[in-house]
Formats: sequence, C-alpha cells, structure tokens
Amino acid sequence: MRQYIFEKNHPSLSYIARNWPNTKHLLKKFVLSNYKKPNFYKICMSCLFDMNVHKIGNFRNILKKLSKLSSQNFTYNSYHDQHHFKAVVLISCLLAKLSHFKNSEEIIWLIIIALTHDLNHQGRRIVNKSYYQEDRSFKELSFIAFKRLSNRNYKRFQRVFRSTYFPVKPINVKDHLEKIILDADVLASLMFGMKTGIKLAERLKHEIRFDNKADVLFRGFLNLLNTKSLYLDSSKKSC
Repeated sequence: MRQYIFEKNHPSLSYIARNWPNTKHLLKKFVLSNYKKPNFYKICMSCLFDMNVHKIGNFRNILKKLSKLSSQNFTYNSYHDQHHFKAVVLISCLLAKLSHFKNSEEIIWLIIIALTHDLNHQGRRIVNKSYYQEDRSFKELSFIAFKRLSNRNYKRFQRVFRSTYFPVKPINVKDHLEKIILDADVLASLMFGMKTGIKLAERLKHEIRFDNKADVLFRGFLNLLNTKSLYLDSSKKSC
C-alpha cells in the first residue's frame, strides 16, 4: 500500500493510526516541530489520499487558497499560528480514522475547517464580543468557499466554528464532524502530556500577555476541562 507521508522521514497517517497509541511520539515529533512553516497543501492532500479521498474537484483550488492564507501570521501570534493549525489538522484526521469517519465530502470539509478554525485569530480575546474571533475566521472561509457552501452547511459550519470558543463549549453535540474538531482543538494542547502542555501554554502566555506563570495558565485550562469533557472515546483514550 502506498504511503502518503507528510514530509520526508515522517510516517503516514495510516501507519500512525494503525499503531496508535504506540505511535504518539511520532505524531508529537511532527506536530511540535516549529523550525519551518508547514506545507499545508501537501499535508492536507496527503491526509485526503490516506483516507481514500481522491476525487476532490474544485476543492483543490479552495485548499490551495486556504493553505496559503493559513501560512501567514499577520498578528504575530505565538500560539494560534500555523503550527496550531497543523496540529488540529493532523489530530482531526487521526480521530477521523480512529472513529471510522468515512464520508468523502465530510472528510474534505473536516480538513478545511480544522485548517481554518482560527484563521483570523487576533491573539488576545476581544472583550465583550463573544465569537468575534470565530466569526472572523468563518467569514474568511465562507468568502473563499461560498460556491461550495449550501445553506444547510453554512449554518452548520458557522456553529462548528463558534463551538470552538472554549469557555462555552457545548454539552450535547450530535454532529460527528463537530465532535472531531472540538476534540482535536483541545487535544492539540492536551494530548502530549503535562510538560508539553506547559510548553505550549508558554507560547499562549506571550500571545495573550498573561502575567502569571505558564503552568498556572495550563492548570487553569485543565480545571476548565473538568466540566467540559472530550466527546469521542478515541479522544479520551488518546490522553
């Protein structure tokens, strides 16, 4: 079977999923590497092919445009940047494979949403404007992909973007795609252990100008999770 690798010397998504969780260290190595900008188009296409999605049609041009936009960091974010996008894309695709998510068009949208869920993130939370960051990101996506968005999917995906606003994480979620996105967004900071979580919190601390230590920020994140659990069994087993 052909191996669709993300980059040279990295294993395929299928290999990681097939041997999960023993391959967590391999995913961690690629996800946490921040020495160069990720090639989003190659990553997305590799994931699509790995999940047996080969007929992409007009989505190919959409992915090219979104990949280019996702590689830019106009607000100089140190956490909500291209490496966070990379983490959420790969973890979303891993969860999709582990939970047997197989609808081709849904997989395409899953990858697109994972890539763009924080596309226009401004760094610091905009006070008194709930969903401001999430709506900005969705607006950018809808502008580029409007021809592919039915009225149903427009409302559905807008809800998914808003659901990534962590403090008001929804309790009852029935949409499998939404469950994957929400879990992947959390697992990007949680999946690789306390030490890594604090390291990522250090990046977020600088981005949001948090005055206390990074471990305080990360422990606050864990405390919020006590009442906002992960949705998928495969997500819970990945921690």
